[in-house]
Amino acid sequence: MAIRLPGYRITERLGKGGMAHVFLATQNSFERPVAIKILSPGLALEPRFAEQFMREARTVASLNHPHIVPVYDVGEYEGYRYLTMEYVTGGSLKERIRNGMSEADAETVLRQLASALHYAGEHHFIHRDVKPDNVMFRADGSALLMDFGIASSMINDSGLGKGKQMGTPKYMSPEQHRNQPLTPQSDLYSLGCVFYEMLTGEAPFKGKDVSAMANAHLREPIPLLPVKQRHYQPLLRALLAKDPADRPENGNAAVTLLEGLESPDHYHKARSAYRPQQQGPATALAPRLRLKEVPLGLSWRGKLYQYDVYLVADDFEQFQGHFPVLRSALLDWHSQRGSRCKGVSIKATLHPWISGRVKQYLRDLRRIEGLEYLNRIPISVNLVAADGEPIEQLLMEPEKTTKAETPDD
Repeated sequence: MAIRLPGYRITERLGKGGMAHVFLATQNSFERPVAIKILSPGLALEPRFAEQFMREARTVASLNHPHIVPVYDVGEYEGYRYLTMEYVTGGSLKERIRNGMSEADAETVLRQLASALHYAGEHHFIHRDVKPDNVMFRADGSALLMDFGIASSMINDSGLGKGKQMGTPKYMSPEQHRNQPLTPQSDLYSLGCVFYEMLTGEAPFKGKDVSAMANAHLREPIPLLPVKQRHYQPLLRALLAKDPADRPENGNAAVTLLEGLESPDHYHKARSAYRPQQQGPATALAPRLRLKEVPLGLSWRGKLYQYDVYLVADDFEQFQGHFPVLRSALLDWHSQRGSRCKGVSIKATLHPWISGRVKQYLRDLRRIEGLEYLNRIPISVNLVAADGEPIEQLLMEPEKTTKAETPDD
């Protein structure tokens, strides 16, 4: 691909993406190294790709932030559409994660990216593809958010996110997977996925294909961090909330949450103090939530159903983390089955010292908005210890209703 651009001396190709080639060049007027991104010739002939490419140039050129890659120039020459930007030599976040990152480094990158996303949000832009591949580092170690190729303006793009799914499924928010309108909180969800990966080396949700990945983001509970990193769990619970309204309002709010976390020593001392009867090391419980509908019989309207819930929680915080998914599932079940919902069975494997709070949480299920129908059906609860020993079984009977309030079977 022999290319000449006026004002630049192209020396080597740095890489190739889905839409463009990237070259190292020298800008003659300043004698400085730059990276030149050139739209692939075949795509340059397609108006929609050419417009998307030029939109990236206009988007980034309008943003001036220390952690967003600066664009120096944009143009077209002999059919080549190009933009020039800072040449970054510190490698990618993907590489750093692969080599292992300290908690301090992960916190620093989180602060810098959150600041960049806050700035972009204030200027009405949503990145839509925050991931380790799109974060590069300067030689001084500061992070840069790259590739605004699919970024969108909240002002100019009506119905943002509807009709076309753009992004990387492993890091996309639930609303992105649903093709729903996006907000700056959608980028913060992706940032939460990146932060989890910086801490553990793995993405929080996995799937063998796009559909499985979408289901994981939509339905699976937030995974629990290793015990030594558990003090970050409240921040991740906020960033990875299924409902955007439950996430931090903006990037600065995310940093405030980070600053307000308990220190690791304080967290682990408090956790140990809450286990006065624990003998020996605790049995680690892997997070799990399984939901299943089972037939319960027949009525003149058709089949009747019971909803079976099985969950595993290592601590009370993780148990709470299951609830957004459980609530959504119970709402969906009732909207589909209506009066044919005839019972709920819940089995929970957990440590005995949280069983009291878990029991009260389950009793309060019927008070949650949208789940009032649970007052009319029995809920059986079976609490089991991590070693398989029974803790408690109880049956929450339906509340008495008048004949007029009782739905027909």
